[in-house]
This record gives sequence, C-alpha cells and structure tokens, in this order.
Amino acid sequence: MIDDKEFTKIEFNPTVKESLTTAYPKLKDIVGEVDDKQIRYVILMYDVNSPLRHHYPDLSKRKEFAADIAGYDLMLDDVTTLFEFRIKNEIDEYVPDEDLVNVIMKYLKYQNNWVWSMIISNEQAFYEYNMRVMLPVEGARDKDILQAINIKTQIMTSQDEIYQRLQKYYKDLSGGDNLLEEAISKKKRINPQSIANVQANR
Repeated sequence: MIDDKEFTKIEFNPTVKESLTTAYPKLKDIVGEVDDKQIRYVILMYDVNSPLRHHYPDLSKRKEFAADIAGYDLMLDDVTTLFEFRIKNEIDEYVPDEDLVNVIMKYLKYQNNWVWSMIISNEQAFYEYNMRVMLPVEGARDKDILQAINIKTQIMTSQDEIYQRLQKYYKDLSGGDNLLEEAISKKKRINPQSIANVQANR
C-alpha cells in the first residue's frame, strides 16, 4: 500500500475526492476540459513525482494500479485506450486515440518544459537541415558539385545526431513508456504555434 502522504508530493493530488479541475482550477488551463478519471490516470502515470513510478517499476502493473486508483473498473471498462492509446472507430477498428495523446502531451509539456523546449529546437534544426538537403546539387565544375555533395553528407550526419538526441528526449518525456513515446513521436509536428506555446510557458 502507498501512504496517502506520498500523493501530496504531486502538484495536483490525484486522490482528492472532488473533481481535479474543481480542486485545482489551474489544471483546467493546462489540459482543458477532460474526463476526471482520465486526468487522474495521466497524473498518476506520468507526473514525475507520482509514487507509482517508484513503487511499481513494471509498466504494466503501474498502469493497472493507476487505472484502479483513478476510478476505472478493470473488469468493466475498456482500458485499451489508456494502456495502448488506441480507440475503436465506427467500424470497430482500433485507431490512435489522438485526444488522449493530446491531453498527455499538454501535461508533459507543462511539467517537463525544458525537455519539450529541446525537442522543439532540435526538430526545428532538423527541419532546416532537411530543407537544405532537398535542394538540387548545382555547379559548373565537377569540383563544385563534389563540394556540394560533401556538404550534404555533413548535413545528413548532423541530422542523424539530432535524431539520436530526439530519441533520448522522447524517452525522458514519456518516462520510459515505449507506447507513449511512439505515440508522441508520431503525433509531434513542428509548427509555429507549438514553438510559441513553449516560449510562452517558459
């Protein structure tokens, strides 16, 4: 059993009896209108101060305990959405649950702003490098053409280094949840709004 006092170390204590957005109005500004059980689960699973991260190093067990504490009935509720970030569509096919991933991303950005900032800046650098790599090689002499190709090769080496850094940052952001890491990296797109949001939250 986890002592209730351990949950008070979390900024938004997910075990309070009233709804979380009522107890913590600031939380509504961070994640918007969300299902109460869902945001409790997100905090229990992914907050850096959640005691579950220490008491249950096994990810599958941690997910079960987090869902149970959040108020889900593991025998009745379909927790595939929570555990695998997938939801059934109108023809009973499992597709990515973008709404849940968005909620998690908003919360992760709030509490891990420096990691998110590094992701943004590295993806921007990768994008700018890619713009240069895609330019056609031109030159009047073989020497000029070879030099341009060599520069492209150096750029691609830098891109590979950025990619390796991004893998580390995504892992830091997801807390070791490989499925979440994959969902975030697929969902994440570089755009002016995402950059502005990070800068605004510094």
